[in-house]
Amino acid sequence: MMKRVKKTNIEWKGKIKGKEYSDILFEELSISKGKIINVEFKNIHFKNCLLGQKTEYIESNFVNCKFFGKYSSLGSPSKFSKCRFENCQFVGIDLFHGTNFHKCEFSGSMKNHILYDKSSKFKGWETEFIECDFSQLTFDHLNIYGKNIFKNCVLPKNGIRLYRNSNDELIQRSEDICSHIDTDHKIESEVIFRRSMMTGQDPIIIDDLFLESFFKTVESRRIFDEIVEGYQLN
Repeated sequence: MMKRVKKTNIEWKGKIKGKEYSDILFEELSISKGKIINVEFKNIHFKNCLLGQKTEYIESNFVNCKFFGKYSSLGSPSKFSKCRFENCQFVGIDLFHGTNFHKCEFSGSMKNHILYDKSSKFKGWETEFIECDFSQLTFDHLNIYGKNIFKNCVLPKNGIRLYRNSNDELIQRSEDICSHIDTDHKIESEVIFRRSMMTGQDPIIIDDLFLESFFKTVESRRIFDEIVEGYQLN
């Protein structure tokens, strides 16, 4: 793989069609009010880049790309239609705020993200995936708050657990069990099943990598396992 050429403080606006970009490290690239059509991004690292800002991406491909950095964002707002993200890494809590993906394909990994739907008190931060394919993607510490984030999507084949929560039954079960526990071992489960953040989500999606590292004690994990017993769907 070729060494990436570093390019900093670049601004793109307007329509870009049919171009190819490869082997670049973009730092602080700002795309705004754009229309990106049939563009190929190959072996690109986007560090602290603002790629949304009222921009639409149509039938564009990202191959071996990485999106990272404290100030990076794909949204606020943006729309991606029929785009493909092949072997890409998405890293960062705020990366997907204000994004809409329609019929997109993903492989690689999403790490340390917080996803909200339109019901969130954080207006403009919602993320929506419609008819997207995540079957080849790894969820890594993904926090999903809301019931309308993944619509008719294919979820990852491996590395996630789905828990039945019809009519918030699992949330209620967590509250009932935790209400009879007087120790701090219940805190992790109270966080996971917090009603204000998880209500209406069915199924509840939790990735294995999160579960492997989140619990501070054996007892706190045991409490979680008791809560979800009989509720796992996969």
